[in-house]
Amino acid sequence: MAHRDRLIRQALRERFVVTMRTKETFEGLLLEADDKTVRLTDAHVLDGKTRLSVDGDLYLPRAEVSYMQRPGV
Repeated sequence: MAHRDRLIRQALRERFVVTMRTKETFEGLLLEADDKTVRLTDAHVLDGKTRLSVDGDLYLPRAEVSYMQRPGV
């Protein structure tokens, strides 16, 4: 787990698409991550063709994150 945490900390302030285990998908700027939570700002819910803004910061339970992608990388 420590190696994964180091990789995430190095990617702070970068844009990510986060897919949850439930298949919900979010896109936003990664502000911080700890062992329980991933925090995104300037976030959007991605639903196929729709991109809906999220008010404020988005806190996602890390245990429910299936994977994270950096768009365009």
